[in-house]
Amino acid sequence: MLQLAHRGLHRTAPENTLAAFALSLTAGFKGIETDVRLAADGEAILYHDRNAPNGIAVSALSRNELSHLTGYLVPTLAEALDAFPDAYWNIEIKTPSVLPSCINILKNYIDHCQLLVTSFRHEIIIDVAKELKIDCGLLIAHRPAQIHELLLCALPYPRLRAIVWDYEALDNELIQQSHAQGFNNFVYGAHTEAEHLICQAFPLQGIITDYPEFIGLMPPPARQ
Repeated sequence: MLQLAHRGLHRTAPENTLAAFALSLTAGFKGIETDVRLAADGEAILYHDRNAPNGIAVSALSRNELSHLTGYLVPTLAEALDAFPDAYWNIEIKTPSVLPSCINILKNYIDHCQLLVTSFRHEIIIDVAKELKIDCGLLIAHRPAQIHELLLCALPYPRLRAIVWDYEALDNELIQQSHAQGFNNFVYGAHTEAEHLICQAFPLQGIITDYPEFIGLMPPPARQ
């Protein structure tokens, strides 16, 4: 099962930074999950929250302004891919506004990086699957009444064959049904050691986690 660090190893460095990514790889993670938004200056930046610490929308701030507010340099998508080309990257696209920039950037890395692009905005992922020969996945935070209805929109696109499930919505029946239709399954949101053990018992292709110690990895010391 592929092990991905959720926003990097952010107990030891600010999340979604080059430092957090480097620490996660040092700890033994093979993959990194990160989030992409569009800054006001047109940069595709790695930042999770919709708003900056002062409450201003990230989309209304330049990269430099956001970096000043957070107290660290907010990296761009291209900088992260250049810095860690050997990592498996799960790139979550947060908003439609950043999609054109992401497509322009990612097409330069298809042959050089292992990439899985995901979003809760499923129309975004369909657009990526149409434009790029790149692995794509649907992010899911609920348990669908009929999984076949969920998968139907993805079937016309051969590269759209992954689902990233919220732990609370997941069970073995869903995984088996999804796998039978040719989909790979990932999970995020496990918090306890017991939940991680349950995930390891499932036939999953990957886990996205904040807790390296629950998957047999050794985290660096926490920030003081």
